[in-house]
Amino acid sequence: MKKLKGCLYSASESNTKLPDLGPDLIMSEILPRLPAKCVGRAKKVCKEWLSCISPKEFVMMHCRHMCKGSRQKILSIGQESCFISSTGVDLVDEKTMITLPFHVRPSDVWILSSLNGLLCVCLCNTFEMLIWNPLIRSCINISDFKSYSFFKIYSDVVGLYIDSSNDYRVLHIKRGRFTVDVMAYSRRTSHWKRIPFLQKRHYHTNGYVWSGGTFCEDGLYFTVFQFWLAGDIVIIRFDVNTETFPEIGFPYVGNGETCQGNLVNMNNKLHVFVSHGFIDMAVDLWRYEGEHWMKTC
Repeated sequence: MKKLKGCLYSASESNTKLPDLGPDLIMSEILPRLPAKCVGRAKKVCKEWLSCISPKEFVMMHCRHMCKGSRQKILSIGQESCFISSTGVDLVDEKTMITLPFHVRPSDVWILSSLNGLLCVCLCNTFEMLIWNPLIRSCINISDFKSYSFFKIYSDVVGLYIDSSNDYRVLHIKRGRFTVDVMAYSRRTSHWKRIPFLQKRHYHTNGYVWSGGTFCEDGLYFTVFQFWLAGDIVIIRFDVNTETFPEIGFPYVGNGETCQGNLVNMNNKLHVFVSHGFIDMAVDLWRYEGEHWMKTC
């Protein structure tokens, strides 16, 4: 990075224009390797750079570069303090203490969802929800006293996603007594809107347990299961383009075994870790391809 900065500085001193490097080289090899703050500043250079940096394809490319080696960051929230540390054998002890941008103890901050470095968190003393970027120390309070945007622990679930217009959104699913309300917050417009949910009444009861949302490709995925009925588990997908909720079958384990699933996005492909068995528990990894699950290990 120091060599790159020195190169750019020397170029400006010698009146060499950056376009001489070629726009493809700048967009594909230089900008994706810059820190998040520098990418944010690069958006203000010109409209061409803004249009190239804004799409989610660039965001994914930037995230892949940030995930290499010591660029990965770990956020650690303790009882009284909050740290950001770098990964890697040589950097494991390097920690930077950060000050929370909200007036609560670190132990009162619950992480509800994460996507590309952004966090959706809940303040346990007020149940307000915020979008927080720990790396650039910025946050937005998305709770509106006129709407249903306060988080209810043990019943509500949240997921972060990017829509077709590259707008970061928060999907908030609120479950009451035989009711499910779904609201979506737009980071671009700073407004909430209501989204119709499935008409199936059994999902409207508190007998079902929901996971947090996992964003992959054009969907936000949730595992939903009845905690008192062994093996009754399904995956609900929120299609970010049509704003509908199709259901997806869970990987078939067989033998009627009790199982649980943990969704994860690997290389922009939906995977699920399936734990099954009671005494001799086993864990399998499945990948979703097309409309079918494939066991990978």
